[in-house]
Amino acid sequence: MKNAADLVALSCEKKISKKIAAKSTESIDFRKIHRVMPSNGLWNHPNQLSEEMVRCMKSIFISLADSAIPSKSASLENHCSPLSPREHLSSSLWWSSSERSMISSLVQSPQIDMQTNSELLASENVFDPYRVRGKLSWANIGNYGLATEVSWMSVGKNQLEYASGALRRFRTLVEQLARVNPIHLNCNEKLAFWINLYNALIMHAYLAYGVPRSDLKLFSLMQKAAYTVGGHSFSAAAIEYVILKMKPPVHRPQIALLLAIHKLKLSDEQRKATINAYEPLVAFALSCGMYSSPAVKIYTAKNVRMELEESQHDFIQASVGISRKGKLLVPKMLHCFAKSFVDDTDLAVWISHYLPPNQAAFVEHCISQRRQSLLGSRNCGIFPFDSRFRYLFLPEKVESNNTCL
Repeated sequence: MKNAADLVALSCEKKISKKIAAKSTESIDFRKIHRVMPSNGLWNHPNQLSEEMVRCMKSIFISLADSAIPSKSASLENHCSPLSPREHLSSSLWWSSSERSMISSLVQSPQIDMQTNSELLASENVFDPYRVRGKLSWANIGNYGLATEVSWMSVGKNQLEYASGALRRFRTLVEQLARVNPIHLNCNEKLAFWINLYNALIMHAYLAYGVPRSDLKLFSLMQKAAYTVGGHSFSAAAIEYVILKMKPPVHRPQIALLLAIHKLKLSDEQRKATINAYEPLVAFALSCGMYSSPAVKIYTAKNVRMELEESQHDFIQASVGISRKGKLLVPKMLHCFAKSFVDDTDLAVWISHYLPPNQAAFVEHCISQRRQSLLGSRNCGIFPFDSRFRYLFLPEKVESNNTCL
C-alpha cells in the first residue's frame, strides 16, 4: 500500500476500532495461531516472502474473528442468501392455468429421497459455505469442511494485543517488497508470488480502510491499495487485471463496466513482471473477502499448477448443490467460468467430472429424472454473487520447515 509502513501502524490503533464492532470473545491462545519464519532477508526469496505475508494476514484475521474455531459451527442463518429471480420460478409457470391443470396430473416434479440418499446428503444443520435457499448440502464438501470462517471481526484486549504485534511484523514484510525484483522470477514463481501478494493486499486494505459496501467502492479501494515491489507501485486492480491477466468478471457486471471505463496503466518495465499467459484457474485462487469468493490458501512456486487445480476441485465440490426437486444449483461465478468451456446443456456433465464419484452419479441421476418428467430444459439454477464480507481460510499443508495452522 502507498505509505505502507504508516498505514500498518495506524490500522490497528485507529481503523480496526472504528470499522470493527467491539465485542468480547472467548479466550484464545493466539501464540498457537501462527508459527512464524524469520522476517529479515526474505526479500531474497520472493515466493517465501509472499507466502509469509498471507500467513501473517490470515493469523490477524483469525485473531480478530468472533471465534477461531472451524466454520462447521457457524450459524446457518448467516449463510443464507437469496436466489436469482429465475430460481423462484416453479416449473408450472411455464404453462397457462389450463395447461397447468392438465400437466399437473401427468407430471410431478421429482423429489429427492432424503432417506435413500442419507449418506450423500447432509443434515440441515451442517456447515455449508455457499448455502442458498432450497439447496441440499453434501455430507462431504471436501477440504472446505476444514476451513476457518471469518464473517465479522471484533476487538477485545487479547485480540488487539495480538493483532498489534502481528501488524508490526507484517510491516517488516511489506518493507522488503521494495527490494524484490519480480522480473527475474520464472513462470510458476511469478504466478504464485502475485496470487499470494494480491490476497494479502486485499486483506491489508480492509484493515486499513475498512470493508467497502459496494462494487464501486471496492474498485476504488483496489486502485488505491498498492504495494511497492522492486521500486514500482502495483495496485490490487493492476495485479489482478494486468499482472495476472484476469478477464473482466462477467458475474459482476459493475466491476466489468468500471474496468472498461478506467483503463489500468502500467509502465513497460512493470509489464515485464506479468505472467506469460492467462491462467483461468486463478479465478479459484483470488479472494476479495466476500461470501461468494473462493477460500484463501497459500500457493507455492513448486506446486502452483497442481494447487490451482485442487482449488478448482475444492470450490466446485463445496459450492455446487442439488435442490429438493433435483435441479443442479451453481454459483454464478462458476457458471460464467464454465461458459468458456461448455454449453449450458453440458454443464452438469462438466461439473460432474470435478465431483467425487458418488456425488457425480447422484447429479446425473437427478438430471435424468428431470428429463423424464419434461423438466429437462431447466436442469440448472444459477445463484448470484453474494458480496457480503466473509473470508474462508483453508489449513496449510505441513511441509518440511514451513508450518502453519
